[in-house]
Amino acid sequence: MSTFNRSALVKVLEVLDSGHAGEALAAAKLASTMVRQAGLTWDEVLAPSIATAVEEPAPADRSVGSGPFGYRRDRELSAHEQFFMVLLSPNTPNEIKRTLRDWEPRVLDGEMTPQETQDLRSLYQNFVAG
Repeated sequence: MSTFNRSALVKVLEVLDSGHAGEALAAAKLASTMVRQAGLTWDEVLAPSIATAVEEPAPADRSVGSGPFGYRRDRELSAHEQFFMVLLSPNTPNEIKRTLRDWEPRVLDGEMTPQETQDLRSLYQNFVAG
């Protein structure tokens, strides 16, 4: 089982309350991806015993095996994942978050231009992975 970061999942699930339907849907998809990649089911995540069965990694472990929001470093994140990590990051300036809102429909539909994909990758590196 890969590393499971409960606090990152909580942050993503808080977006479900968004007034933007697309943002809420994307958060739900990101949450499901996080659970699946941790090798868990939603029943396991919601079980009362999850706190003892799946523990947060020690700070030293985070630098070795996992990236931002508990994601593994050994794979390329999708544009969708990068988008929401940039949007949710406290390091991302508000003016950039406002710009990203215009991109949301294209990100969710997978219709980003190559330039937007490159710009998103750069934003992710600067404000999340940096």
